[in-house]
Amino acid sequence: MEMQGQVMGGPAARSAAALSIDTTCIVQKLDSVKEARALPQGAVIGDQHGGLTFTDAVAAALEARSLGGWQELRVPSGEVWTIIVLNR
Repeated sequence: MEMQGQVMGGPAARSAAALSIDTTCIVQKLDSVKEARALPQGAVIGDQHGGLTFTDAVAAALEARSLGGWQELRVPSGEVWTIIVLNR
């Protein structure tokens, strides 16, 4: 199911472009930094808890691979996801 959402906060929020993310494809669990480093470029990682389900070490590894960092995404159902997109 593809959900269209609006990114809130950060540079992406100032863009007029819409962001469409299939929420069923968001990686919601990573147990190690090794797993975070193994994800392909373009992967979307996140949760509905402000990113708090990821350890600090995993979050730092993800941030090192992202140009935009963590962003909030509100989908039409009203759910708010905290996501990060791996650009590198």
